[in-house]
Amino acid sequence: MNDDINPRPQKRARLDSSPEMPSSLLSSLSLEPTSPSKPQEPHLKPLPQAILLVSLPALLAHPPTHKFYIPSICLSLSALRKCVTIPALSPEIECRAWTGLAEIGMRVIAGGLHENEEFPWAQGIESEVDKALSKASVVSQKHPSLRAYKHHIALLQVQLSHWQHKIKYARTQIRNLLSSFQHTDPPHTVYAAYLAAISIFTTPKPAPVPPAFSSQASHAAKYQTTPPSPAYSQNPQDVHAALASVSNMETLSLSQKHIRVTLLSHVLRLRILVATSMWGEVAETLQRVEAALGLSYEPATTPKPRRPDDPLSTGQPRRQPDAPPAEEFIFFDDPFEAAMAVHALMMSVVYFTHIGSAADASPRLSHLHALLDSGVLDKFAEGTVEVKLSAGPPLVLQITHPRILFLLAFLVSSVAKRDPVGRKPKRKVFAVEGLASWEKELDIELQLSPWANLGDIEEVEQRLARIKADLLCELIAVSIMRSEWDVAEQNLAQLIAHTRTYNIFPYFAARISLHHAHLAHAIGQTSRAMECYRVAAALAEDGSFVQTTAQASGIVLRVGVRAQSVRLGKRKESVDVEEVSATEAMQVTKACRNLGGTLGAVGQVIEALLSNEILKTK
Repeated sequence: MNDDINPRPQKRARLDSSPEMPSSLLSSLSLEPTSPSKPQEPHLKPLPQAILLVSLPALLAHPPTHKFYIPSICLSLSALRKCVTIPALSPEIECRAWTGLAEIGMRVIAGGLHENEEFPWAQGIESEVDKALSKASVVSQKHPSLRAYKHHIALLQVQLSHWQHKIKYARTQIRNLLSSFQHTDPPHTVYAAYLAAISIFTTPKPAPVPPAFSSQASHAAKYQTTPPSPAYSQNPQDVHAALASVSNMETLSLSQKHIRVTLLSHVLRLRILVATSMWGEVAETLQRVEAALGLSYEPATTPKPRRPDDPLSTGQPRRQPDAPPAEEFIFFDDPFEAAMAVHALMMSVVYFTHIGSAADASPRLSHLHALLDSGVLDKFAEGTVEVKLSAGPPLVLQITHPRILFLLAFLVSSVAKRDPVGRKPKRKVFAVEGLASWEKELDIELQLSPWANLGDIEEVEQRLARIKADLLCELIAVSIMRSEWDVAEQNLAQLIAHTRTYNIFPYFAARISLHHAHLAHAIGQTSRAMECYRVAAALAEDGSFVQTTAQASGIVLRVGVRAQSVRLGKRKESVDVEEVSATEAMQVTKACRNLGGTLGAVGQVIEALLSNEILKTK
């Protein structure tokens, strides 16, 4: 063993030819750089023309906000039209080509391009889509391996019939499709069919297709969870049919143990109940939704936002295990759960505000703002989420666009804060900030998925226009309550101009008349107030909140004027109004009770004013 702590270095090996080193080792120690071996290029075969043409639309897909959206649609149609003319196509390629031609054609119809003379290539697209669906259906029925295409083609046929206002035929088609499913069919297709049925029953009269472009120039299940449009069905039969479809989807999800689809069913039921003003059944459904999301609140509490550090592996919302639910906010990492939570919180705030329970609305509104401040809307920036299933592809949903949810939060907050007293009442602050944010959002490009169409842009713009009109209505109302007459008149003029600019004046005419009546009533213009109340009641839908409000306000005004006339001895300056009949008063009182909430209290006040018994009046 060598104990030397500083050994001498070894000698370098000689590189010259000598008996001590073989020539084979010398060649391996050559100092000349060696060029790396060039990889052998693979032999590429030309792609068959049919496969290239049928794959081209997926490569050219652009969102409708893209500058090349129209050329991509035109080129995709040309490619598929050429593909179906190729002889001796395989069944799968032929079915894909006809189905793709129908899908892209329906995007053209949804965007209104077929009605614009600037796009001659889109003329007659409806008949072409009908033909493509028929051809694809025949091919898929001949070959059992194409069963997945068969279901998707049937859904496209249902959607086309619905657009063509063939309501009964569309309902028959969707019922036949739902009854044809087998246990071996992929679950995402079955759930998509249930969602299509819900959409048909809730919107029996679909909105007309936009004429061409909006002001800004698939395969997914499409169901909107936003507040209802004027075409939303109020027919009890349609509502019960939609609720039955939701129940069937929920039953299927429970049997398949698809928890997320069960949560979706709860949120859809809540959305239908709120949209149709079935307030008596909202509480139970809301409780189910909050339990599925892991939410719990205590009245009259406003917990501080606190992000837990222990995410659950089950995909459920994250929560601090040792803290009670009422002292924290739950945040969501999953985009689907986050979207469902935002929708549920907004509808819960609307419900508790309607029944007059501010203590229950306050913590939910605070949780909603905490979620929005945490950037939850960025999780589904394009307005689509995926519901992962245990088997097969995920279920892709188009939900309310984040821009709508962002501005809708200001409107919900303004509605929930009813107190107009103070230097800066929250009701007015939220309305003003919402209007300012609305103007800022106009400069930001709208993000949409590649399979969206121009009709989706139009729909988002129309909903945003209505949200701004609603915010102006809230600002007008709070200005009248605060005796800010000039501000109320300015906002009324702005509201009229805005609704006429976006062609939504007929939807707000009754509310505008009601605001004019309230303003005239407040400043003592009795004759104008009575006239505006009558106009508002005549323009509003029968049995609606606006109509009942106008009728109740007119009765209160007439009772007050008659009482003032009696007290003043019917002087000349007093206004002569028609006396309130008992029959009319009972009808309005009954209508107020049916709507419930604040109008229910108004009905009790009217009944007390017209009662002859002192005990009943008390």
